[in-house]
Parts: sequence; C-alpha cells; structure tokens
Amino acid sequence: MPVAVKIVLGLMTLWGTVYAFAALIGDFALVPPPGSGRVAPSGLEAFVIHLNAANALLIFLIHAFLVLNLGSLRVSRRVTWVFLMMFFYPIALPAFWYLHVWRAPPAGPREAQDSDSA
Repeated sequence: MPVAVKIVLGLMTLWGTVYAFAALIGDFALVPPPGSGRVAPSGLEAFVIHLNAANALLIFLIHAFLVLNLGSLRVSRRVTWVFLMMFFYPIALPAFWYLHVWRAPPAGPREAQDSDSA
C-alpha cells in the first residue's frame, strides 16, 4: 500500500476518534436539562444526531472493510478487530491503523515473486 494511502487512512482514523468525542460532547450540549419540559428534539438537534450517526457508520464501514479484506490476519483476529471497532472504535481504530496499516509486514516470498515477475 502506498505511503500516501496509509497517511489518508491514518487521517480518517484520527478524524473518527476526534469526531466521536466531539459528537459525544455536542450531544450532551444539545440535550435539554432534566425537568425542562421539552420532549421532542428541535430540527438542529435532529440534524446533528443524524449527521453523527451517518459519520460514525461511514467510519465503521470503511475500517470494517479494511479489516475484513486484510489477508495477513486470521479470520478470528479479523472478527475480533471488527468487534473492537464496533464497541471501542475511538481506541481501536488508531491501534489497528498503527499495527496493521502503518507497520505493514514486509512482503513475503510469494509477494516478492509476484512483484519481480511484473
């Protein structure tokens, strides 16, 4: 994988982590205090909630796709990483990116043969 693609994926990973905490803070800021009498969210609140959900889903789908298509991991490890991303993604995404994208393992004998013959 080219270094530029690794850096873009790393920025997406950081964006996911930053956005998760920003969305959490924003959601708490938009929630009315207890006993305020407001039941239904305003239009802005509904928009922000849907924007947060769409962003989180997009980040999860991109990284789950990467994990599931990473041939260097056993299937059980892939499932574990997807589980970690689903429940702990602000922590799991940077860890996964660093371990399996940035520090990509060196080309094995088969990959070296394929690149030599091309």
